[in-house]
Amino acid sequence: MGGDRLRRGRTRRTTRLAAGLVVLALALAGCASIPDQGDVEPVKASPQDESQVRVYAVPPPANASAGDIVDGFLEAMTSDDPDFAMARKYLAKDEAKDWQPQKVTTVLSEAPDLEGPTKPPSSEQPGLTYQMHGDEIATVDAGHVYRPLKPARYEQPLHLIQEEEGNHKEWRIDALPQGLVLGASDFQRNYRPVDTYFYAKGDGWLVSDPVFIRQRIDPLTRMDPITQAVNTVLSGPTGWLKPSVQSSFPAGTRLQKGTRTLQFDDSNALTVPLNEAAAKVRPETCKMMAAQLFFTLRDLTSTRVSQIALRAGGSSLCSVSGDEAQAYAPGNTSGRSDDAFYVDSDGRLARLKPDDKSGSDKENRVVGPFGDGTAKLDSVAIARDEKLAAGVGQDDKSLYVTSITSDAELGSPLVTSQGKKASDRLSAPSWDSRGDVWVADRDPDHARLLQFENGTSSSEEAEVEGLDGRRIEAVRISSDGVRIALLLTKGNRTSLEIGRVHQSGSGDHKKLAVEDLKSLTPQMETVTAVSWAGPSRLVIVGKEAGGVQQVRFIQADGSTSDASVLPGLNQVTAVAAGDTDSKALVADSGDAGIVQLPTGGNWQAVVEHGSSPVYPG
Repeated sequence: MGGDRLRRGRTRRTTRLAAGLVVLALALAGCASIPDQGDVEPVKASPQDESQVRVYAVPPPANASAGDIVDGFLEAMTSDDPDFAMARKYLAKDEAKDWQPQKVTTVLSEAPDLEGPTKPPSSEQPGLTYQMHGDEIATVDAGHVYRPLKPARYEQPLHLIQEEEGNHKEWRIDALPQGLVLGASDFQRNYRPVDTYFYAKGDGWLVSDPVFIRQRIDPLTRMDPITQAVNTVLSGPTGWLKPSVQSSFPAGTRLQKGTRTLQFDDSNALTVPLNEAAAKVRPETCKMMAAQLFFTLRDLTSTRVSQIALRAGGSSLCSVSGDEAQAYAPGNTSGRSDDAFYVDSDGRLARLKPDDKSGSDKENRVVGPFGDGTAKLDSVAIARDEKLAAGVGQDDKSLYVTSITSDAELGSPLVTSQGKKASDRLSAPSWDSRGDVWVADRDPDHARLLQFENGTSSSEEAEVEGLDGRRIEAVRISSDGVRIALLLTKGNRTSLEIGRVHQSGSGDHKKLAVEDLKSLTPQMETVTAVSWAGPSRLVIVGKEAGGVQQVRFIQADGSTSDASVLPGLNQVTAVAAGDTDSKALVADSGDAGIVQLPTGGNWQAVVEHGSSPVYPG
């Protein structure tokens, strides 16, 4: 075999056509991908849409070839085997002790391919080497943080030696990269996204912090998914978000020793046992702790969570119901109506009423200067209490803030751009939950990101770290005010990045910055529109290299799924989503006007002549 070039990744994962072939695969490769129930039928080791398929690892057979050992190890990495004990059996004794599968998970577009084996050039270096390679698209670190990557060549060696096993020698891997290496479908089968929650510093509302946990029992901790999620909250926020949020749990709070399983009762209430570090918390702090877990766990169950109760040292601490938890709702979004708005054909602000059969924009126009034509608008943002609106005039030159509930005066513009053409002037504005307005001035000679506190003329310029010569095209602040999504342009490419908002000081000493920009769409050629779609999700319009325009959802950590791509829609220039799934997605689709996508439905035309659809925010 030395010197032969073998391509094993896809051929290793061939369809097993009958029970006899499954047994053969077990004998040759060391493990197989089979359902845990039902009749034997053809399956692949990396099915695209079968998250219930389980992979069971088995130890290497006697006298297995070097190639079979490598194949068996790669399969064993995709299993839920406790502590990856079977995977370690494919490793040399010292390497089995030192291998750290939890250090990082490398995600490839497909299961890794293999080339080799090759022999070392010198007899003093015994053994064989295989090259494991593919297209790397993401990583998940030891803190469960997902990081999308621009597809790049991944290549790492696996070195094998013959190690004494009883009175004979067996091939074993004695050098390999730390962590797991999985194809995308195996990753989706084994892991699931979870939004953990922490409190915005200085505010009483929660901020989502997305992580990935195991779909089933964690091989290393032996915790079920509910317990994993709780444990992740107790471990604190991820490093990226930590400077802007805090946990209500006292330092050192952990699950009661030995807790590996947490189960909801018949009323869908959950009791969480904590250690003594939480025993003396105040009642209000305890309710904040329970609210963190309530929002973290609400999407992990098929039925609605009714209550979270906390215990420590055998004593009850507190509990919160769903209604009580709403006081801490993410981004301070509790109780809002979230009507959509748009700019009509006369440049006036109107409320979107898809069920209105009058066909007249006039009856839907708001009260005040933005509705009566005093100011002709090009783009707009609605305050989250729906009392004020920020609008940019039709020449993109000036930003105004005025009432949409009374006949107020328009007043002077908050800022006027000096850009020579409309595309070099002001972006569409955006409101945060504190009542501040954000807008980008795209003037090449004076580009800046501005915040207007409480929507007044007092502005603060934000320092944006890591722009690297890129220009801010669009601004969307999250409902919690902690994260900001920016469309950044350089040359012919516009990318979506998210930054952390940091504010310090006050008055003349106030400092405002957007820190630690991270790309959410490294795999896309360009992104042309974006909107937040809840506390930890965005909807974007863009395309991949050589592809067509897509409207799709993306998580705030950049992770996606095949199901996130929405039904086809052409010439989309703007898109907007509410803070809950119950709100229809709305978009500006060129000649089709304003269209909406109800939950579970298809795109529907609602306004023939209109633009700039928005929800509050």
